[in-house]
Amino acid sequence: MYPLIFFTQLYYPDNATTAIIMSGLAEDLATYGFNVKVICAQPTYLVKKKSPKREVRNKVAVRRVWTFLFDKNKNLGRMLNSLSCFFVMLANLFAIEKKALLVFNTNPALLPLLGFISKKLRNQRYVILVHDLWPELPAHTGMIRNGGMLYRIIDFLMTLPLRYSSGIIVLSDAMKKCVLQKVPGMANKIYVIHNWADANRVFPVAKEKIRLFDEFRLKDKKIVMYSGNLGRYQPLEVMIHTANELKKRKDILFLFVGNGGKKAKIQNMAEDLKLDNVRFLPFQPLDRLSESLSMADVSLMGIYPENEGVIMPSKLYGLLAVGRPIICVSDPESEVADILEKAGAGIQSSINDPKELAHKILEIVDDPEKAVKMGQNGKTYFLEHFERKIITKQWYNILNEII
Repeated sequence: MYPLIFFTQLYYPDNATTAIIMSGLAEDLATYGFNVKVICAQPTYLVKKKSPKREVRNKVAVRRVWTFLFDKNKNLGRMLNSLSCFFVMLANLFAIEKKALLVFNTNPALLPLLGFISKKLRNQRYVILVHDLWPELPAHTGMIRNGGMLYRIIDFLMTLPLRYSSGIIVLSDAMKKCVLQKVPGMANKIYVIHNWADANRVFPVAKEKIRLFDEFRLKDKKIVMYSGNLGRYQPLEVMIHTANELKKRKDILFLFVGNGGKKAKIQNMAEDLKLDNVRFLPFQPLDRLSESLSMADVSLMGIYPENEGVIMPSKLYGLLAVGRPIICVSDPESEVADILEKAGAGIQSSINDPKELAHKILEIVDDPEKAVKMGQNGKTYFLEHFERKIITKQWYNILNEII
């Protein structure tokens, strides 16, 4: 069995999307025949107790290292968590077997730099999984100045490991174009593999079987839901303004499920506008995710145009899996909008026009047959393209090609 070692900050039992993806991927690759090991941090998402420092779980040898565990929704906390993760994993880098193929993801962003260090000092081969592109992502939110000194330093540190990698996995065709601009000579080493959802864990739940309606007193409402990270990279403000446009429709409720850096801002917006058709719920555990997502009559997601190719919203796959119609708030040419059109699973709406979004929501919630058809189309497309085993088999094939 060929040795494969993943370096990732987030892993089981964390409930963050990255942790779920990395855990499922590592376990499936172990099932397919790889000798898989994982070096990760202690869990921080919805997990209150520490996990074992070492364990073998589903054929994967997991080693959890010490890192800071500050609040990730605060910039300083996230930075300290990431830096501690980098340096602790750097210390572990020289104790691993030289013949192993290393896999680094960009969470935290500096992690792939370990691959470059190992390549230069030990001639170790490595693969990078690009979850998002830095410094573009923080620059687009105003966290750093676009083109400034810090931007250029981060860009250098991010691009260097890409150049020396044995393979680069990106999450979308648009992301591949962006990476090619950084490393134009690497076209034959860049592979597009989407993220995924597990059909055994994320699936449609009939409305009459959803206990959360009673628990949260949501019966007899048409639910327009945004579920996931309420963060800086999501166009959430237009959704609040859309709720204001539809506040006379007492049968429609906008439900925001999750947490993140923008949550307080949009809560304050809803309060200032005196919206009684907006509610907020905390993250739901993974074992309740299917129920939670299935509450939606319409699911919302979004991506700013400037982040096209910089990120790929992972919530897309879970929304398709539960068979609910989707509206993507994005540029008309976004890759997500293109996927929804191909699948017949949803529609696109502008990031700046709450009246347009309100109209498109009503097109769906007031036409149950259309909504059901979109949901069925999405579920079918998901099973054909983005189900867990399909994607992890793509990883297996590409890693064998790289090896």
